[in-house]
Amino acid sequence: MLEVDNLVVRYGPFLACDRISLNVRPGEIVGIIGPNGAGKSSIARSIVGFVKPAAGDIRFLGQSIVGTPSHHLIRSGLSLVPEGRGLFAQMSVEENLLMGGYALPSQERRKTLMARCYDLFPMLKQRRRQMAGTLSGGQQQMVAVAIGLMGDPKLCIFDEPSLGLAPIVIQQIGETLQAMRKLDLTVLLIEQNAKLTSTVADRIYVVAAGLIQFHDTPQKLLQNPEVLEKFLSA
Repeated sequence: MLEVDNLVVRYGPFLACDRISLNVRPGEIVGIIGPNGAGKSSIARSIVGFVKPAAGDIRFLGQSIVGTPSHHLIRSGLSLVPEGRGLFAQMSVEENLLMGGYALPSQERRKTLMARCYDLFPMLKQRRRQMAGTLSGGQQQMVAVAIGLMGDPKLCIFDEPSLGLAPIVIQQIGETLQAMRKLDLTVLLIEQNAKLTSTVADRIYVVAAGLIQFHDTPQKLLQNPEVLEKFLSA
């Protein structure tokens, strides 16, 4: 579904990603983990068209998408739940969700997807009239995930969904990611939280200093002493 081939990302003289190659197959949850500044978010931003790669190719559903405007990628089934949530704080929960589904072709589809989001997050239905900015951090993250799902994506990219959240909320995020398997969704999870990622992912890419250092299943990575000590101890 997604193929990243020899991706190079630069910010002026700074090399953020150095020949990154990875793939995500339909129905998978694939994780990218690594320390802060490893290049994880640069990968996500390149995939969704926020950053233009210096070199390499990105293919989604078999087509190169380098240079494709972000709003076209959304319509083709690619969704990003960004780090920092990016909610409309002065709008209600439901209004935020409707903004996430603005590109959908029909009102009926919006209603279907909103019902699905409320099934995943019953709390959001209870607070659908509440201003998003008045919610707790964990509740706001649930809204951000629901907005991503409202785009009716084939592939959903989550950029640091656990950042700054309490352990019980992180557990809820993990349960939501697992529930997304039943919705025939494919997920690329970008995280510093190695424990969360190794719990939900089918495969994990370990990134550091702009390079992929390791790639394997969580079970095999957990048996690698070097990976365990440097990356999976958090």
